[in-house]
Amino acid sequence: MGLRYPSLRVTGVTTPGQPADQSPKYAFGRPIDPTSAGAARELARLDPAATAVYLSGPADKLAGAGGLIDRLGDLIAAAPLTVVATDDVAPVSAALGEHGLQPELAGSTRIGAGSEDRSGGLLIYDRTLDGVRQAAGPAPSSFRVVAILVVFNEQDIIGPSIQKLIDDGLGVYVIDNWSTDRTYEIVRGFEGRGLVGLERFPEAAGDTFPFVEVLRRLEALPAELGADWYIHADADERRSGPWPGVKLRDALWLVDRSGFTAVDHTVINYRPIDNGFQPGGDFESYFRHFELGRSGDLLIQVKAWKDVGPVDLARSAGHQAVFKGRRVFPYKFLVKHYPIRSQSHGEQKVFRDRGARWDKRELARGWHIQYDDVVPKQSFLRNPADLIEDLGEQTRARYLGELITGAGLSTGRMPAWALGGKTRRFLYARTRPITRTRPYQWLRRVAVAPVRLVRKSRVAGKGTL
Repeated sequence: MGLRYPSLRVTGVTTPGQPADQSPKYAFGRPIDPTSAGAARELARLDPAATAVYLSGPADKLAGAGGLIDRLGDLIAAAPLTVVATDDVAPVSAALGEHGLQPELAGSTRIGAGSEDRSGGLLIYDRTLDGVRQAAGPAPSSFRVVAILVVFNEQDIIGPSIQKLIDDGLGVYVIDNWSTDRTYEIVRGFEGRGLVGLERFPEAAGDTFPFVEVLRRLEALPAELGADWYIHADADERRSGPWPGVKLRDALWLVDRSGFTAVDHTVINYRPIDNGFQPGGDFESYFRHFELGRSGDLLIQVKAWKDVGPVDLARSAGHQAVFKGRRVFPYKFLVKHYPIRSQSHGEQKVFRDRGARWDKRELARGWHIQYDDVVPKQSFLRNPADLIEDLGEQTRARYLGELITGAGLSTGRMPAWALGGKTRRFLYARTRPITRTRPYQWLRRVAVAPVRLVRKSRVAGKGTL
C-alpha cells in the first residue's frame, strides 16, 4: 500500500490589513486575516496536519520580518500542502525554505480573473508527495507500464510515437483497425524491442470503425498482459508527468506510491503552420505551436490507471477509465496532441479515414464530434500568431495552473452543470444528440420567439403582447 493523502481543510490567508470587502472569496475555504481580532483563536483551532494553506499577496507582505510566512511559520511547517500566489517568488521561496519547504512545482499564474497578465508567480509545496518521492526512490525494474494504442492509418507518425513510449520505459501493445497503409508493418518492426503485443481488430476488415467493440477489447487486455499500470493512448500523442525531467514510467511510480490509482490529463493541441512535416520524422520537435484543449471532450481524460480490477472505458467513449475505488491523482499529467500534420493529412484523416467510417449508432450517442465543424476544402494550416509557441519548460511553467489542474480551460461547449459529477455528465451525453437535431432546434426557435418579441416591444415602449 502506498501513502495516502489526508482529507484537507483549505484555509485562505489574506494580505494583512486588507479590507473585508476586498478580501478574495473562496468556495473551498474561509480566508483569515492574521492581524484581525480573533485571528489567533481561529488559527489555533486549525489542525495543522489536516490543513491546506493558500497564501496570496505581494511578496513584501508575505516574506520578511512580520510577514505572513513569519506569522504562520508553525502552521506552514506542519501543513501537508501550501500554495502561494505572489508577484515575486524569490523572497517568498527563500522565506519558506527557512521552514524546510522546497517547491514541488513552480511557475506563473494570471494576476487576476479574466486577465492574461501572467506576471504572477505560483509555488506549490506538497509535503506528502515529497515524502513519497524520498521513500519510493526510482521505479524498480519490476514496475511494468503498458501503453495500449488503437491505430488506423498512422504510418507517418507511428514509428516515432512507439519509440518515444519505449524510451520512457513503457511496453507498447497495438490494436490495429486494419490500416490500409504501412502502419501494421511499421509496428511489427518493434517486435522484440519494446512491443509487447500486436493484433488486428476485429477479425476481419470492415467499412466502419466499431469503437465500442474496440474499447471492450481494450478493457479485457489487462487480464492478459499482467502489467501494473495501463495507458489508453493514441499514436498522435506524447504524454508526460507534471515534473520536468521525470520520465513517464517514473512519474506513474510516484503516483502509485502516493496511493492513487488513476491519472487525469490536460490536453494541448498542436497545429500545423505549413506542409513541411516529413513522414517518420520527430513530430514533437517539428510542431511547435499549440492551443489549449478547451472543448468538453478534452476536459476529462482519465486514461491511465492501475490494474486493480475490471475497468469500464466504453461507457465514457474511452475518455476515462471507470472502476471501483478509483482515486484520481490531484495533479494532471500532460498530453501533447498532434491530430493533423499537414493539409493533405487533414483531408485524408477527417473525410476518408474518420468521418466516413464512424458507426452511426455511436454518432447517435453524441460520440465522434471533434470534427463536426470541419468542411471540405477547409484549410488545416494555422497562423502561428493565433497559437502559443512551445518554448519548452518556459512555456510549461507559464501555463502551470492550467496544465496541472485544467483550471479555466472550459469554453462552455460543455455547460458547467455537466461537469458536476458522473450523473450530470451522463445526462448531458444522453441529451446532447437530441438538442442537435433539426426538429429540436426548430421547436426551440418557435418557443423562444415570443419571448424575444415581448422583450423587443418592451424596449420600444409598446407594452406587452
